[in-house]
Amino acid sequence: MTTRINDLTWEAFRARVPASCDLAIVPVGTIEAHGAIPLGTDTIIPEALAAALAPRWDGIIAPAIPYGVTNSLLPYPGSTTVSSSTFRAYTFEAAAGLVDAGFRRIVILNGHGGQSEEIAEVVARLWNEKRAFAVAVEWWGFAERATAEVYPGTVSGHAGVEETAMVLAVAPDLIDGARARAIRRFARRQGLRARPFPASIILDRPEANDEGAPILDAPKAKRFFDRVVEEIDAAMREVFAGWRELRS
Repeated sequence: MTTRINDLTWEAFRARVPASCDLAIVPVGTIEAHGAIPLGTDTIIPEALAAALAPRWDGIIAPAIPYGVTNSLLPYPGSTTVSSSTFRAYTFEAAAGLVDAGFRRIVILNGHGGQSEEIAEVVARLWNEKRAFAVAVEWWGFAERATAEVYPGTVSGHAGVEETAMVLAVAPDLIDGARARAIRRFARRQGLRARPFPASIILDRPEANDEGAPILDAPKAKRFFDRVVEEIDAAMREVFAGWRELRS
């Protein structure tokens, strides 16, 4: 049975929503420079997570929203942005339309940290204005234990070890392997604000011995991706349980 709205006929949709499925999963990303991984990384990852999680939750995957709010890496070729107000309005209306179509629960899988505040506002509005149960999920918030297990001692960051691993696990052919470790990396530093940012791999702290360089080990990447899926799934099952109590 398909888990994607785009693949359903209207009759098939009517038969399933909301009678046997009231959960819509909405992947959201942006188009932004990511070192040696694709400009669409922030959409590729939540789409892959949606595909892994939808069968576990008996959810239906909505089409992804690929245009988001890009800031510090916008000057890099290929990066795009929409305004914060446009993004908030469009994401809310797209999700609200799913509620109007019959879904009572909305899970937004956000792949881009630069729009976390806007997504949080959308989640709040979905309850306040539509009385829909909504939640935003950002995969990196669930990666700490997976990183400690699979990539101990590494330095985290944008387009670095973890994000490269997530793409390597689901779309290895899209990675520029020759550039992955050679491409420039730079760490965030207190008191420093640069535009354009001097590297498209942005580390959370300075590295001493290449601890922030992407690791192109496919089995490790698959293990990492699967652990992140498990962490998200465990947390969301608690969310769903709490919602069931509220609805009973």
